Amino acid sequence: MNKNLNEKVCLILTFFFCSLMYSQLRPSVIYGDYNTYWTSQDNSATYVTAQDTNNLLGFTVGGVTYSTGVNNARLTANGVSFVNESYRAFPTSINTTSTATNFLIGIPRYVNGVLQDQTNTPSLSCSTSLGYYLRDGINGLDLSTAVFNIPKQELTFMVNVLADINPNCITDDIPDIIVTQVGQPSSSFDVFKFTDVNGNTVGVQKDVNFSSVSPSGKALWSFYYAGNCPHDYNSGPAFSGTTRDIRILTFKLSDFGITATNYTSAVRFVQVLSGDSDVAFSAYSTNSLVLYCLENAMTSGTTSDTKMGITSLARAGSETGSDNWPMVRNGGHIALESNKKPFVISRVSTAGLANITNPVEGMMVYDTTENCLKVYVNAAIGWKCFNKKTCP
Repeated sequence: MNKNLNEKVCLILTFFFCSLMYSQLRPSVIYGDYNTYWTSQDNSATYVTAQDTNNLLGFTVGGVTYSTGVNNARLTANGVSFVNESYRAFPTSINTTSTATNFLIGIPRYVNGVLQDQTNTPSLSCSTSLGYYLRDGINGLDLSTAVFNIPKQELTFMVNVLADINPNCITDDIPDIIVTQVGQPSSSFDVFKFTDVNGNTVGVQKDVNFSSVSPSGKALWSFYYAGNCPHDYNSGPAFSGTTRDIRILTFKLSDFGITATNYTSAVRFVQVLSGDSDVAFSAYSTNSLVLYCLENAMTSGTTSDTKMGITSLARAGSETGSDNWPMVRNGGHIALESNKKPFVISRVSTAGLANITNPVEGMMVYDTTENCLKVYVNAAIGWKCFNKKTCP
């Protein structure tokens, strides 16, 4: 009886251990565009240190190299064979008023070969949201800019409003999500999960202690205080001019317990920061997910009146009783207003689009065949359905 019990316990522990080991994968090699072409060393005591701007070109997991879509030609030119993929940073916004001295913006020690220090201070505008540093660079995949020691909070991304998770990507071997930790990790856990419309976890959440993750590379940094304006240079001996390890993990949708049965319930991807997180970016496969880009509202600067408007409510102009319309609708080119009459644009079938012999970029029609608003992009792309608010 005791022997059987021990065998069952061992089996359970083995399963649990395997789940921890294989539910997410650390890239054995990462590739970047620092100094034109950069690659880390696999499981070596010494890594090639990136000292300037460095966008993620690709990574190797499970013996397979995947490109990120940043610059595939650069990989090819350096003899790297890869599976062609496309990744983009989540449209991150950070909400905090922290002035903690370890809450920092990190940029590469050199920018275009110029040392970034107290003398050569970069232009870090206080009007630029801190979330920008988690989605800048090509496709937002810049490993050389980051925010360090971000105060504990949830970052939430709408991922499945219009069935935007591709079910064909759930069971394949291609990574769907990439997460980063580019500073000294603590023993705290970051949490990653999908949730439904009520905030309940769909599938399982992944708790990650980055201190147990082996580095995939190394970078040299300059640091600036994130909570102050202006963002002053941090000249402390343990900060600017020092290196930090780059840690990356990749996840499959199935790692989160996402299945063909429950994926339609997963409407948000949530990243719960521990309070010690040092994030360059978190990214997703554009083949697996479609994201909705939502920026924080601008709260500073000069507003511009909307000068042109069409209304059916019998008001217009600045005279008494006109409600100062459309000027009161700030930030637009033209305002349309009605409480009874809809706005209808030209309705054309897909076949009928060929009759528009001289389309202009930005031209809009309603495609009655595909039931979507279509915008003419250019001669190479043609007409595209405009039905999802995605990242530019």
